Amino acid sequence: MDRLLTWGRRRLRRLGYRSYYRLVAVNYAHRVLATENRTPAGRFDSYELLNRHGSDPMLAALDAHCGPEAVIYDLGANVGIYALALAVDAPGRRLVAVEPTPRTCTHLRANVDCNDLGDRIEVVACGVGDADETRPFFVSMYPELSGFDRESATRWEADLAESIALPIRRVDSIVADYPPPDAIKIDVEGASPAVLRGARETLETHRPTLFIEVHEAGLSTDTGREVRAILSAAGYAVDERDGYWRCDPP
Repeated sequence: MDRLLTWGRRRLRRLGYRSYYRLVAVNYAHRVLATENRTPAGRFDSYELLNRHGSDPMLAALDAHCGPEAVIYDLGANVGIYALALAVDAPGRRLVAVEPTPRTCTHLRANVDCNDLGDRIEVVACGVGDADETRPFFVSMYPELSGFDRESATRWEADLAESIALPIRRVDSIVADYPPPDAIKIDVEGASPAVLRGARETLETHRPTLFIEVHEAGLSTDTGREVRAILSAAGYAVDERDGYWRCDPP
């Protein structure tokens, strides 16, 4: 009976997620309904159907830390909730929003256009890692789990929707094309160690403050240990907070 109940709950959860994501995809495709998104950093319109990150402590901390003219890199920008919230009430800020998934990147651009924030948010369509190359990207049934690691994309009973080849760039390479960051938000599922390895020159030269979602749950690798080792070598102090790490330079 327990197995049957577990199976039933999983089926209902999968059905619910699939139905929601399909409905959202239709809304983005036709730009039917833009709803107000209320976050600790600001309010803006979005083609998402739910209010996302309405009480996000990392977003609140990032907004409080950054000045009115800060350059902020949003790595793993998804549909742009962080970038939009941080830019909407700060005309002098510049956001570099990096997102690899083609469909999600289209949704991100739609949200930027909806709020007329194209002068503050630069969308960069690529992944972030420790090399400038092209690698297989695993698109998850649950879009926010998608990544360059198959294990991460199949957590929580998720199926793979497809595998596509996408470009990856190092943070150090991105910095060569855009202003250097004052702060970096990293939300890349289990790829945080690779992102930091590709940002060594940026960490040493520009010393941005880092806000990281480490994403250890459901992964076989000790992501947190790797992240801490890289940051320790760079002289960063790690403050493990509820749901995220704040990492300050020397």
